[in-house]
Order: sequence, then C-alpha cells, then structure tokens
Amino acid sequence: MNKKPLRSIGYDFIDPEFLPEGKNEYHLRNFQNRNGINYRNLSAYEIEVLVRNRNTSDDWNKIQVSDAFNPELVKNCKFFGLVRIGKLESIALEYHNLTMPVGLYDSTIISCDFGDNVIINNVKYMSHYIIGNEVMIANVNELHVTDHAKFGNGIIKEGEEEDIRIWLEVSNENGGRKILPFNGMLPGDAYLWSKFRDDKELLEKFKEFTEKKFDKQ
Repeated sequence: MNKKPLRSIGYDFIDPEFLPEGKNEYHLRNFQNRNGINYRNLSAYEIEVLVRNRNTSDDWNKIQVSDAFNPELVKNCKFFGLVRIGKLESIALEYHNLTMPVGLYDSTIISCDFGDNVIINNVKYMSHYIIGNEVMIANVNELHVTDHAKFGNGIIKEGEEEDIRIWLEVSNENGGRKILPFNGMLPGDAYLWSKFRDDKELLEKFKEFTEKKFDKQ
C-alpha cells in the first residue's frame, strides 16, 4: 500500500515519459471522446447549486459541462480531476422495467467524461471512464481504468515488458497452444492460431496482425 497526497487523485494518469512532445495527459482522452459536446466551465450559479446539493470538488474549475447542463440533477457526489458532463434533463430512463431519473447521485467520480442524459447512481468509485449518451450505471462498488488497461487484448504498450502480455491458453492446460486475444476475434482465428504450432512464421504473423490493430500508446 502506497501513500499519496490527496491532490494527486485524478491527475498524472499517464506517466510523463509516455506523453508525446507537446501533449498533456488528456490528449488520448480527447481523441477517444467523440461525442461532439462543447464543454464549458461552470457558472457561479451552477457551483452554488452543486454545493447546496452536497457535492464537492477538488477544483470547481476542472468541472466542465454542456450548455444544457442542469446542476439540480447532481446530488451528493465527490469529484476529482477533470470531469466533463453533458446535457442533463428532468426525465427518467427505462431499461428492462428498471426506471431511474437522469442525473449523477451519491457517487465518487474521478476524471470521467459523460455524454447526454446519463444516470450515475450510487457508484462508489468511478475512475477514468468515457461514458456515452443515455447510459445507466447504478449500485456499483468500483469502475476503475488503469493507465495500463488492455481491455482483454493481448498487447503491450510502448515501454512495457513482454512478460506482462496477456495470453489465452486454449485446447490444453500446459500453455503449448496459447493465443493472443483481440477485440473481434472469431473462433476460426483461435483455431488457426492454436492448430498450426509448428509454423513459426505464421504464428509471428498472427502476433503482428494483433499488434497492428491497436495504438501502442
């Protein structure tokens, strides 16, 4: 267990050595967030309403919102780092007979982006997520993205050691037919990779194809 200053929560997500020249820690986040929302800083009135509704932030200047943001729909939340929130309307969303009001309630939110009319309710710890429009997330203890998350893909990023690469051991338990998983993999891909183990050139090509599907950042 490590001790860090409170002011570090929500910041320095990307190690400076991995930042391209002239870029800050938000450059990949800005690239990935393509919802088209124009965010702005909070007004004095919006901050007043948020404080009245028992919300806190380490820096209110780091909370950005759309012009259709309704501060009355954010209650009892703790914010850390850069948080961007889209439109919030006084409506409810229903999915499979689960109906909940739009807004952010009773949650701890760290450096996240939200689209329009989201429901974030009783999420105890949510860190570094980009959430789309009309998404419902409720009663979750932890949603946490790390700076080395691969989301199940068998890749390594620039500067990482080969031994942390994720492999899937298929067909048998001794790892002799292991394969690299990747988003969109089909059963036929796994079969070819695990079947022709003697064809080293083919296996190397499979690995190369997997690497090329992703950005090493």
